[in-house]
Amino acid sequence: MSDRAGVLDSYHLGEVLKTSARKLGERCGASAVDMLARRLAEYIGSAEDDKYSYIWRSAIEDHEQDAHKDDTRAKLVDAVRDAALGATSTSSPAAMAVAESLLQSPYPTLNRVGIYVCGEHYGTVGAAFWECAKERWFLDVHYWHELYWLINKAFSKFSASQRAQFLRFVEQLKADWADESRQEEWDETHKRDLLHPAFGLGDTEVDEKYQALVQRWGPVRDHPDFHTYSTSGRVGDRSPVASDALVGMSDAELVACLKGFVPDARSWDGPTYRGLASSISAAVRASDDGFAQRIGLFADLARPSQHGLLRGLKERWSDDKRDINWPATLSLVQAIVSSPAFRVDLAADPPKGWEPSVHWVVSDIADLLKSASGTERHLPSELYKSGLQVLRLVLDATPTEAGQSNDAVSHAINSPRGRALESFIHLALAMRREEVAAKLGSGETWVAVGPVFDAELATSESGLNADFSAMAGMYCANFHYINAEWTEANFDRLFSSTSEAAWKCAAQGFAYQHHLYDWLFERLVTGGHLRRMVYSEGLPDQVAERALQFLGLAYLEGMESLDGGGLLSELVAELRVKDLSQLCWYFWTLRGKAASSARTSKILTFWMKVAEQVRANRANVPELQSALSQLAVFIHELTPVALEALVEAAPHAQVGHHGYMLVENLARLANQYPKEVAAIFRAAMSGFLPDYRKEDVIRCVNWLAEAGEVEEAERICNAYADRGSTLLKDTYEALRARQRAPSS
Repeated sequence: MSDRAGVLDSYHLGEVLKTSARKLGERCGASAVDMLARRLAEYIGSAEDDKYSYIWRSAIEDHEQDAHKDDTRAKLVDAVRDAALGATSTSSPAAMAVAESLLQSPYPTLNRVGIYVCGEHYGTVGAAFWECAKERWFLDVHYWHELYWLINKAFSKFSASQRAQFLRFVEQLKADWADESRQEEWDETHKRDLLHPAFGLGDTEVDEKYQALVQRWGPVRDHPDFHTYSTSGRVGDRSPVASDALVGMSDAELVACLKGFVPDARSWDGPTYRGLASSISAAVRASDDGFAQRIGLFADLARPSQHGLLRGLKERWSDDKRDINWPATLSLVQAIVSSPAFRVDLAADPPKGWEPSVHWVVSDIADLLKSASGTERHLPSELYKSGLQVLRLVLDATPTEAGQSNDAVSHAINSPRGRALESFIHLALAMRREEVAAKLGSGETWVAVGPVFDAELATSESGLNADFSAMAGMYCANFHYINAEWTEANFDRLFSSTSEAAWKCAAQGFAYQHHLYDWLFERLVTGGHLRRMVYSEGLPDQVAERALQFLGLAYLEGMESLDGGGLLSELVAELRVKDLSQLCWYFWTLRGKAASSARTSKILTFWMKVAEQVRANRANVPELQSALSQLAVFIHELTPVALEALVEAAPHAQVGHHGYMLVENLARLANQYPKEVAAIFRAAMSGFLPDYRKEDVIRCVNWLAEAGEVEEAERICNAYADRGSTLLKDTYEALRARQRAPSS
């Protein structure tokens, strides 16, 4: 990049140009665009210096992805863009000449401005794009964002010959990929990405080609208009060097630059290590090869540089869906964690301030390897053991903590050691999946991970490893997948029967379980863990809530009974209002398609059992009655027993703000069971006046009248009027009018 500067700083230059550039283009045409384009080219330097413009300028339009919005280059790009838009707003040979001059420039940034302008003003200058179109625009990352949106915005305006030209570019595409073994895959996924912005815009041939490629290679990435897309980052950290400059440096220059930087402690807004790390990450993500040949250079660099590289590799792999050099990456992290300095830094007091440290690097290693253990996208399976070995060294070097049992999961998933432990579990699962796919036993995986799990469990059971205790609850089903015998034999150690602190951590982890398995429910019940989660004090609410959901699901699946002396029958017998109300809510979430006839029958049996217990105890439990009213959604026949239960629950429905659910279901049943619904509605009004949702109240009253219960309908309307409500005024007048109308 050129070091030339203007009379105005970037801020004031932007203020001047943003209000005048478009008008200059409208009035002066090519002269204004050429003047501003020359100034931008002078600032950039040579065309060779412009080859990484897509790094410092993610999009030609104003976009949140642009990392350098306030520098002079960005202001000049804005000016050229706006002037070109002004000069091409009406169709003329001069407008075409402006677009062609940008498209034919040796500067990629100006080409991108030209592509953008053609997309925005396709009706006036779109033909210039096809006259100047080059194969590299369809291949190179530099032009991707603008090309994507030109296709998307203008495809419906393409002429037949332009559509044919577009398809020729796509069909003939053959890139020079680094890995020849994946040539076909990468060519076809790139073709898929090129067809994506035209998909669904009316061309059957394009749609068929796109769908065939999706079926073969999967859908496009998130944010398909960008090859790299940043979703996080700390605002306000300045870097001593731009990311595109890092990409263009030689190895020696890069190392010298990174080693030579020291923040100026006297400057409150000067460049920081965080800013430098951010630039390194951006450079790794945007570079053609992801620093594939440079990764080893970072073994002896400072922690901020290592953090920047590892974060960039992780985001390139997981967010951008672009490959990285895994062998070199694993060699680097192996060297980092094997170095004596690694343990020394971990043992030292954390540095003051908020600068990347060895603890950040530990988290980076963990996050990177966790991202490489997915089912669809993972590192080569032959490297799993190397990844596990790296994480094992990290775990050996970082001490365990007893921790606070009231926030165990948050600590486990955010602490560097906890993240390394979670990453280890994910890699173990990936390795086990390979064995299962090959129809092998768990021997090889267990040899690699068993000793680590045994060691972690020993410290967990003693109350000195809160992170593993929480992970034990979160991942016990996954442990079972890795080694069922070990998990079942050690279940009462994973949910410790000897350490209260460890058990509470595991219980909090269990709150994140999503699937109920027969073996898991049996172990939770026989060990007393499920009951303990429901009855224990001092645990986060979500622990008891998840335990109750598992209990309710077990009841619906036939693993728990209302009459078998188990936990569910105990809760009913004791009328534990909070727990039974939670079960009502859970059953309500299963309404609709999830509620089979067998499940519906069981849910109603639960309701009637609870209602029977309330009557037997003569209990005053309005909160529970309100919760029970949610289950009206499962009633399709108003039997005498169901009617009795609903009449008892209805007055209390609004206690838990469930009144609208009750009215909605009464409206659903009114036409078939008008007398019963009228009785329930009267019962409801003894406790509250249903007024939400208004349309359901009106629908319910109208259905009562339609079914012959006109007097009941009018009585309800009059009751509303007596209480000062006008909600049913129009409904009442309509009912009376129908009564007065002569029958035909």
